[in-house]
Amino acid sequence: MGGLRRFSINPIPAGYNNSVLKFYVEILMTPYEKQIKSTEDTIDAEFWKNPCGVEVEFDQLKFLYLPDHVSAFIASQIARQVYRYQIENISTKEQITHAVMITMGGLLPGVLLHDHLAWTLNKNISPIKFGMMGVKYYAGPGEPLEKPEIVHALSMDIENQVVSVVEDLVDLGGTARFVAQYLVDEHRARKIILIAPFLKTTEVMNEMLVIYYGSVPKDTWIITPREKVETLIKRVPHWRDHGATMKVCEANLLKIGYPKYLLDIYLRPTYERG
Repeated sequence: MGGLRRFSINPIPAGYNNSVLKFYVEILMTPYEKQIKSTEDTIDAEFWKNPCGVEVEFDQLKFLYLPDHVSAFIASQIARQVYRYQIENISTKEQITHAVMITMGGLLPGVLLHDHLAWTLNKNISPIKFGMMGVKYYAGPGEPLEKPEIVHALSMDIENQVVSVVEDLVDLGGTARFVAQYLVDEHRARKIILIAPFLKTTEVMNEMLVIYYGSVPKDTWIITPREKVETLIKRVPHWRDHGATMKVCEANLLKIGYPKYLLDIYLRPTYERG
């Protein structure tokens, strides 16, 4: 008596399925998506020298999400430029001796630079001393104040010193000019050098030496690791008031590069009460 013959089909190993899926997902990613989802070993240095943000619904600004590890990478590249400057100025006595981090934006790049520059293995280069000064120039994305305001006094003595002013971004150049003039006039700094990961304008380079990594368009808002929540809380109500549903706001944030856990915490209360 004949019986049914059983055939067994070996499933494709899960690991193979995942690798194939990952391959196709990466093909469909835009260059922006690939970079904000990159690992420390796959950062495209050239992309971040002239990065392009993404457009979202109900906003005229473009947004550039800066992951933590990219911030650390950029700081390392700026530190190399600073070290080169220090070497070139051993004989001129124009080496940077102090760094003033402008809060809040300059704190993160300043702390990252501190890890590279507050120590030295070269006896001809002194470690750089780091301090802070609070200056406010923006009420929100794309909303500059009439003039900068000092919100925290300078934390160290810089008289007759070559001082680097550390910012996260040079936009209109107003903060940089204001701080440079203030440190020279009120605290008798001998020379000011500006350090920033990104520039939106090169005009300030005609007025002082600038050490920077890359340039971004004027219509691009950079979201650094220190202001992910701040930007969400300020921008979601803007989108909502211009007609965006909460679903559209969620899509905007995901497109920008926000992790889902931040949306789970902040999106609904911000949309409903912001």
